[in-house]
Amino acid sequence: MDFDTPCIPLAHIQTYFDLRQTLVPDAEWLARRTQLAPMMVRDPHELLELIVGIDQQDFYRNAAIDYQPGDTGCFISTRQVLALVDQAVKALDMPYLGLAMGNLMTISHHGMAGVAAVTQPTVRGCLETISRFCAELFPPLEMTAVVEGGIGKFVMSENLSLAPYTHFFLELNMVSFYNITQHLVDEEHGLQSVDFSYPEPPWGHIYRRYFQCPVRFDQPETALVGPASLADCELPLANRLMAMAAEKTLFENIPTRAMRLLPLRLRRLLLRYYGAFPSLENAASDLGMSGRTLRRKLAEEGTTYQQELDQVREKIARQYFLRGGQSVTELAMILGFADSSAFAKAFRRWTGLAPTEFLEQHDGVKGEAVEAAA
Repeated sequence: MDFDTPCIPLAHIQTYFDLRQTLVPDAEWLARRTQLAPMMVRDPHELLELIVGIDQQDFYRNAAIDYQPGDTGCFISTRQVLALVDQAVKALDMPYLGLAMGNLMTISHHGMAGVAAVTQPTVRGCLETISRFCAELFPPLEMTAVVEGGIGKFVMSENLSLAPYTHFFLELNMVSFYNITQHLVDEEHGLQSVDFSYPEPPWGHIYRRYFQCPVRFDQPETALVGPASLADCELPLANRLMAMAAEKTLFENIPTRAMRLLPLRLRRLLLRYYGAFPSLENAASDLGMSGRTLRRKLAEEGTTYQQELDQVREKIARQYFLRGGQSVTELAMILGFADSSAFAKAFRRWTGLAPTEFLEQHDGVKGEAVEAAA
């Protein structure tokens, strides 16, 4: 997958911009709901036009999207999605648009995806469902539920850079899922903090309007953080049959393509092995093909088995360091390198930094205190 691979269902992206089911033409309500200053709201019909109807055909045409109303099988690329976001942000002159739009996205706004998620038995099941939907509907972004010791996290990260609008997508999803979580769980299991991996933006103070818990920037990961007990918290709307029916309806109405993209399938397979990586032949067998076919299909996608393996190794290495790991020797062994020196050379090739430099830059850990391997 690259910037120009058409793997994102346009029908999914339209939920970001078609807010008519949530917005009402009432200036005071809109100002209160979105936290927009009154001078920004002006005529609510004008605001609706800017968010929803920047003349729909021009909106898509400006992003090089060939779309006809009613077309449910249209797929677009990451580059085209960014072009849509760029138009909306510039039309409103509103860099924090992700926060406002995420705040407007209720459970019902997420449609069948929302129903399937909130009718799972537990919060863990809800988050795993969301992660699966994200992998299919918006593969540039990855969502993962993690429990470490007494802490539970719902982590969001990029599989493909969404710059310069990384913050838009993270703001939108973090606010939306924060609000949904607040409605589903009691205060005892509430969230402890909302973390962002990037520096506080110029509009950082606006974040505090949307999150009623500590907001932290420059963190190792972008994540909703709460007690580990939150994972097993039972959901009030739990209904397995409804969850299954909603998921079936979702994928019947929104076709997906992500799982048919071989590099993505291979990466997900390799991540499941977490270190005990299979050979190309064994990976090909798991994917239902011969090694020769896997090589050919990857070549057609402009990549190789080694390139995909290196991407997975880099991701695991970054996560290991950002979550507090400091032993280069241990990490080299986890990733299947012959020794720490070979790993350090590969890590420098991936990141431009030695492992010790990465730790100093991201965790403030002094190089002398870390096992040297660069």
